[in-house]
Amino acid sequence: MKVKLEEIIEAMEFADMETEYYYDTKNERILMLFDGMVDGEDDPELFEDISEGFVEDYIPLPEQYDINEYRIMEEFIYELPEGKNRDVLERAIQGRGAFRRFKDKLYDLNLEQQWYSYKDSAYERIARQWCERHKIDIAE
Repeated sequence: MKVKLEEIIEAMEFADMETEYYYDTKNERILMLFDGMVDGEDDPELFEDISEGFVEDYIPLPEQYDINEYRIMEEFIYELPEGKNRDVLERAIQGRGAFRRFKDKLYDLNLEQQWYSYKDSAYERIARQWCERHKIDIAE
C-alpha cells in the first residue's frame, strides 16, 4: 500500500466536523465522505459502510481531534524564546476566541511565516506517524 504524503496532509487540512477522509486500501487512494456522498458521488450505502466501520478496506485519516491544532499552537509558543512574543501568544490562546486572537497576534508580531512552517512540519509529522501505524508506504 502506498500514498502520497501531500494527499494525506491536504485531507487533514480540509477535514472538519462534516467532512471525513479515508484511505482506500484496495485502490490506494484517499476518499472524501461528505453529506452522504463518497468523493462527490451519491452512494449512501458505501457512505454508511465506511463511516460506520463496516468495511475494513477503509482506514480513517487523522481528523481535527487527532491533529489538535490547539496543542500545536501551544508547542509553537513554548518553542519560542522567553520574552514578549511568547508572553503575548500565551495570553492570546486563553479562553474563547483563542484561534482568532492567536492568528491576529502572529500578524502583529510578524511571526506568521514561522507559524505556518511550524504547523506544516507538525502536520507532516502526524501524517508520517499515521502511515507508519497503518504500515502504508509513502510514495515520493
